[in-house]
Amino acid sequence: MILEKALVELNSTQNTRDILEILWIKFNCNYLENDYYKNKIEWLNKWEYFISDLDGTFFRGTLQKEAVSLFIKFVKKQDYFDMDLDDYSSFLKDVKFFNDLEKKAYNKEIEYFEYLNAWIFLLLKHKNLVEWDDYLAYIKYSFKKKEKINPFRFSFKKLKEVLESWKNFIFVSWAPDFIFDIYLDLLKKYIWKNIWEQYMDKIFWIGSFLSINTQEYMPLWWRDHKSGFIKGLIDNGIFTNIIWWMGDTASDFWISYMLNDYSDFYFVNPEKKVFDKFDEFRKNNINYHFIIERKDLIVEIKKEDIKYV
Repeated sequence: MILEKALVELNSTQNTRDILEILWIKFNCNYLENDYYKNKIEWLNKWEYFISDLDGTFFRGTLQKEAVSLFIKFVKKQDYFDMDLDDYSSFLKDVKFFNDLEKKAYNKEIEYFEYLNAWIFLLLKHKNLVEWDDYLAYIKYSFKKKEKINPFRFSFKKLKEVLESWKNFIFVSWAPDFIFDIYLDLLKKYIWKNIWEQYMDKIFWIGSFLSINTQEYMPLWWRDHKSGFIKGLIDNGIFTNIIWWMGDTASDFWISYMLNDYSDFYFVNPEKKVFDKFDEFRKNNINYHFIIERKDLIVEIKKEDIKYV
């Protein structure tokens, strides 16, 4: 199916499915049975953890959006004479409809995740237009060249506090594992450069598994996905205690239900829905903090002081 037809079905009043389901991407949420997650979990220390989201909470961009921009650019950099013209034409048509979807997402006409999910389809459908290893090398080169390793100062300060207290810090992200691993590898070198070499074995990360060959996708983003995965780590004795959490979306409220009473929970540059749903979603006896970071300004605000303009 081309992306245009998927968008028509997505806009149907009868549709209740995610765009990836419409496009025949296989969802799977058996995290503890998947080799990617099993291998990641084997490297985790059994100890106390500070858990953080990445996109918009720690990293200033959106990794999934970065990856699609780089994929489109990389395809267009290829020698057209080496491509099947029908395949390339199909790619250009899907990019056009993808760009239309981006406009709808920014105009709040559709959910933002639908736009990001459409990229998963775009990648899987047209991956054969590029050499995969060359594309990954292009991502890494682009991130290093453009200095994408630029975390929020508040979030970076929290990371430093955790490492200096000899607790573990883990990123759990909706970003696909291949780009997430590239970013975190560069971040680890960034931290190393900032004199924290002795703490490197305390930083871990787990992204959303995306199989390029089987078109299987195991996302770690919606509340059930993220909280279900973390609950599995608690039940298996990996996380002996969750000391803090940092996030930016309303789905992160479900992680707060796993914290001990009077634990601190940080929303960094939260979306509007966090405030709209706060009284409904909050857990009693959790210390929720709302941090806003903008240029050289970092402030903590209270929900009752919010005034929309």
